[in-house]
Amino acid sequence: MDPERDRTALVRHLAEDPAFVGIGYATAGKLQAALGDDLGRALTDGDLVALEPILGIERAHDLVVAWRDRQAEGDVVVWLGENGFDGRLARKIVALWGLEAPLRLRENPWLMMAVADFEKVDAVAHRLGLPLDADDRSIAAVEAALYRRLDEHHTLTRHAEVVRLVARLLRCSASRASEAVSKAVALGVAVRMGEGLQPAGAAMMEAYVAGAIARMIEGQVSEDLIAREVPAPELDVWLDEAAGAIGVDLGCEQRDAVHLALRSRFGLVVGGAGVGKTTVLKAIVAASERFGRAIHMMALAGRAAVRMTEATGRKASTIAAFLKAVEAKQIAVGPEALVVIDESSMLDLPTLYRILRVMPPSGRLLLVGDEAQLAPIGFGLTLHALVGIPEIPKVELRTIRRQTAASGIPAVAAAIRDGRLPWLQPFSPDVGGVTLLECEPHAIADHVKDALAELGGVEGATILSALKTGASGTVALNAELHHLVALGCPPGERGRFIAGEPVLFLRNDYRRDLRNGSLGTVTEIDDDGVAVNFDGNEQRLAGRDLDDLDHAYAVTVHKAQGTAFENVVIPIVSSRLLDRSLIYTAVTRAIARVVLVGSREMLRLAVEKQPISADREVGLGLALATRNQSE
Repeated sequence: MDPERDRTALVRHLAEDPAFVGIGYATAGKLQAALGDDLGRALTDGDLVALEPILGIERAHDLVVAWRDRQAEGDVVVWLGENGFDGRLARKIVALWGLEAPLRLRENPWLMMAVADFEKVDAVAHRLGLPLDADDRSIAAVEAALYRRLDEHHTLTRHAEVVRLVARLLRCSASRASEAVSKAVALGVAVRMGEGLQPAGAAMMEAYVAGAIARMIEGQVSEDLIAREVPAPELDVWLDEAAGAIGVDLGCEQRDAVHLALRSRFGLVVGGAGVGKTTVLKAIVAASERFGRAIHMMALAGRAAVRMTEATGRKASTIAAFLKAVEAKQIAVGPEALVVIDESSMLDLPTLYRILRVMPPSGRLLLVGDEAQLAPIGFGLTLHALVGIPEIPKVELRTIRRQTAASGIPAVAAAIRDGRLPWLQPFSPDVGGVTLLECEPHAIADHVKDALAELGGVEGATILSALKTGASGTVALNAELHHLVALGCPPGERGRFIAGEPVLFLRNDYRRDLRNGSLGTVTEIDDDGVAVNFDGNEQRLAGRDLDDLDHAYAVTVHKAQGTAFENVVIPIVSSRLLDRSLIYTAVTRAIARVVLVGSREMLRLAVEKQPISADREVGLGLALATRNQSE
């Protein structure tokens, strides 16, 4: 049960609207418990006799006066509550439609699909007496089917699958479901793409991204743009001379990557762990400065942006901070400017769409990343989809260049990337690189904690898990490790968070330049909340913001993507999420040591399993192909 969701519409309205001074969730809950469905009537009638036993006469009077001042909005909330909407949804509906909500939703309750699922809206429509064969209902079912697929990260769904999903929602025949699909397409709710269908929003984004990329590539062959390119011979001479300046002699693949960045308007630089992508970034920055090209460097994760800055000596930002600065006109992406995005495998469709929207027609975009890593958390595919399209300019770095005798992580990662599990040394705290601590499934959690202890405790390594739940999941491990750390603190410091603890932010907050997955360290605790350093981004969190903060002794692999740790411990637990890309992503988060804990056979099966991202259905490639065919 979710207590946040189970709060009634009226309780949430009273507690969250600042007009009702002194009424928090506890007091509003007491009013609801005492008066039940009569609470709205008591407020509207100004029934002080009913309210006084809970509030006292003065507070009851103040509440009645405040309610009268905002009665129109209060009536909307009461109506929504009477029609089955919990407090969270009611507040969203009021924010969207205000005082017109009851009128608009009585006429067409399917408008609520923006904030509620199909079954919830269907129940409201039934209470309002709307017919089961209404066109609005059928079209809403198509929209619901496509958005459920979008929740599973697919932007494209085969026609037959949409018909099946719609028939299930409407409890109707396939022929009637097919008719509903046709009506939805005619109204623009669904968009045809090849043999499939897309929700309108995702279709628009993929079409825009495909168009922008195609125009960039086409622009490379226009005479006026060619005249402004850095001449290849001149760039080669500079690369020969610059080896000392940038501290490394570039290989052939790396030189090709610099040429791609400086001479193409759009391109990909891809490759696995240790192949020199960071060196390429350093060379691209130096070359851009030499030839007078403005450059903007960024990554989705804060720690990835910090690593870019450290590697190149040039300030990099998070994508959220970049977009916020552009929107505020604090920076401008000028003509010929180069935008470089590292860890691009993390880019979902909406993020790439937003970046391309702020770029000028003559801008340049370079995506740097590793398509063997996990697919984006959000919907769609970008780097993973683009890397296989022959028309996209691309340089693949294959030669492993970062591998010390003490590590060997890149070589093991390369084998995993290819679907092969190499021989791994048994775990020992004295052995670096990638090791295996074999054990039975029931003992994995205990062995994970043993390995952590031998690597120096919670300060010596981070646990990367596929799961949140279970004995080896992040929830249980974080709770236990926090408890152990708290035992070593004075009693007065054993709070929910402890100074020095690693923590994780759990939602996107672009105002603070934080994303779901930002990692930080608690630096200070007081009565009002906590101070956290998110890789140089100092933030104070208090009140409900603390609900979005969790411990980070153990982190899911998805949240860890884009981040590097000195040592990692990885439990190998049976899960549908356990595949090659997850193991590969987890292993490549480590700088010095990786300890894999569990069954060798389960590890082998995971490494040989095709990445789940291969099953993600998207329309970006089709959108590019369709554009090329139409020209």
